[in-house]
Amino acid sequence: MIPPAPSKILVGISLDPDHSIELLSWATRVLAQSNDTIVAIHVRVGEESKKRELIKKKQWQIRQAKAHVIPVLGEFARTCQSKQIHLEARVGFSSGIATALTEEAKSFSADYLLLCGSRNRSN
Repeated sequence: MIPPAPSKILVGISLDPDHSIELLSWATRVLAQSNDTIVAIHVRVGEESKKRELIKKKQWQIRQAKAHVIPVLGEFARTCQSKQIHLEARVGFSSGIATALTEEAKSFSADYLLLCGSRNRSN
């Protein structure tokens, strides 16, 4: 019997650690299997205008996002290691979250895209 090909799972995480941890926990416990890859991505949204001012602002925002993403992923390192799941962190910058996640999912050839929506919505 041929084993199934490893899955690629893209997880969009926010700066809310509770939502991020909950989503990554579900991905590692339920969805991911041995040899799968989970990429946790946080997308920073910004406008494209004056380049020099934006470069410094983007660098600060990316450092801030990385400072959030890395500790969140650290909580899953042991679980991923025991289940032989590859875990990566990425920070993206785009004019829109949906655009960035779509482009990242395509470039990564993701089999799954996990997102956490607002719990306070009436719909």
